[in-house]
Amino acid sequence: MEIIIKCADTSNVLKPFNVAKKWAMRVTDEFFLQGDREKACGMPLTPMCDRTCQGRVALQKGFVDFVIGPYYKLVGAAFPALSEVFGLMWENRESWNSYDDRMLGEELGSSY
Repeated sequence: MEIIIKCADTSNVLKPFNVAKKWAMRVTDEFFLQGDREKACGMPLTPMCDRTCQGRVALQKGFVDFVIGPYYKLVGAAFPALSEVFGLMWENRESWNSYDDRMLGEELGSSY
């Protein structure tokens, strides 16, 4: 059950790319706001929350490549019926290669 809940919690990468992009903006907004608060409180910045050295697109690529991609591979091996769903994540990952933060921001504006 915990495995499926974790999949649901991280399912933004499994959505169609036009939806996944909006969720990427939302989650990175949350990360960057956390980093801003850490900085304001004089705390060490969590690396992925530091807007001065992290990019939204790079965070999404890294999340798929190093965190959730390997996790979903294991889940797919344990639950083969889910493997097809995970294919969209790899398509989305490829789509991120066509983006940079400026493009993403211009495309979505504040409509996410």
